[in-house]
Amino acid sequence: MEILIPRPGRVAILVACAAVSLIASSAPTSALEVMGDGLPQGSLGSQGYVALAEAPPWIFPVVGTDGVDFGYSDTFGASRSGGRTHQGVDIGTYGVKGVPVVAAASGTVRYVNWSWTADDLNPDRCCTIAIEHADGWETWYIHLNNDTPGTDDGLGWGIAPGILPGTDVTAGQLIGWVGDSGNAEGTIPHLHWEVHAPGGVVVNPTPHADAALRILEPGAVPTDPACPSGSLCDTIMTVDVEGVWTLWSDLAWGAETTSFYFGNPGDVPFMGDWNGDGTSTPGLYRQSDGYVYVRNSNTQGVADIEFFFGDPGDVPLVGDFDGDGRDSVSIWRAAEATVYIINELGEDGAGLGAADYSFAFGNPGDTPFVGDFDGDGVDSVGLHRVATGFAYFRNSNTTGIADASFFFGDAGDQILAGDWEGDGIDTVAVYRPSTRTLYVNFENEQAAADWAGFIGTARQVLVAGIG
Repeated sequence: MEILIPRPGRVAILVACAAVSLIASSAPTSALEVMGDGLPQGSLGSQGYVALAEAPPWIFPVVGTDGVDFGYSDTFGASRSGGRTHQGVDIGTYGVKGVPVVAAASGTVRYVNWSWTADDLNPDRCCTIAIEHADGWETWYIHLNNDTPGTDDGLGWGIAPGILPGTDVTAGQLIGWVGDSGNAEGTIPHLHWEVHAPGGVVVNPTPHADAALRILEPGAVPTDPACPSGSLCDTIMTVDVEGVWTLWSDLAWGAETTSFYFGNPGDVPFMGDWNGDGTSTPGLYRQSDGYVYVRNSNTQGVADIEFFFGDPGDVPLVGDFDGDGRDSVSIWRAAEATVYIINELGEDGAGLGAADYSFAFGNPGDTPFVGDFDGDGVDSVGLHRVATGFAYFRNSNTTGIADASFFFGDAGDQILAGDWEGDGIDTVAVYRPSTRTLYVNFENEQAAADWAGFIGTARQVLVAGIG
């Protein structure tokens, strides 16, 4: 299926729940201390992000496209009448009633219209639904439509047929329609959506909404992963603004994710196979102290290796530039439009030393990326002209004209390259922050995206090889 790269505001088609959480920061230390022992849960009134790592993979509860069919903002904890605080997120539909509402995850309907039994569905209490999901999570859907079409008569029934207490539902299944029932009469139509963590703790649903899969119609949940069955493919690691790293098991709806802290907000993150075991693990460049810190496992902890890196303003480039099966950290010096290749990691807090070689490539202002674009086992450097979406690369780390060049993506996209199909050849992908979507190109040529996935809000999206 051909998937066109959408402009900002178009719908995305995939999500895995990226973990986001509160994190403390510390002054930089050479031993890179990592804050905290786990991902904390939020609580009623918190304006911060709450942990998503243990939540089900959510589907956005209103069908359609951000900014076109619906919109919302974070009002969790805001004051309400009678001394109440807002316990959900209001998803408005721009004055339109009857927009389909779907189950955010599979589960069992706990109550309808505040009733636990199918014999007590009092229309005067219309229209609300609560669904219990795996491991004790719940989602609540309030202010569903209670009007006949084109009226505000209170005589409608905004709950889908067959939705009763005790009914099992699947993720993305139609459960009702947006309205203005209950204490929302006289306001614009909207869905009040709540998320309750195990134990009944009401948590801020906004980050859950941000990370949720958007679908265009009920039931339209994609199932095809990017990686062909039986192949060993690269996946991704997302890094949020608070320094939480989230590794996806694969690029697919409902993929398992593992989250951990590493570093501080503002560190420059990257991934590499530092010890040749076939698995990419974290590294980061701390501009405040000029050091690179890397770990040899995807876990929370102090750095296994640290060394001083380059000059202020240098950009780290990670790749296997000599074909020895291990990645190293090299340098893109943007002011000179020059790449400096270093084939060994630094150690013991010392500097990288002299580059093994260097070469001029591209223009100042280009954004570098790295990949094995011809499958020869040696990574080479590509560049992305952010202002135009123009990408180009060479198959050798030498000065010269590009071996391939093409337009892919929009201005402002983040570029990366990985072996998405398990064929040994890296191809480009772009992450678009405005739609929170990853668009993958399988052929390194100007074309519509071959695969697209909604991955939620991320400061940086990185390629991760899993051995």
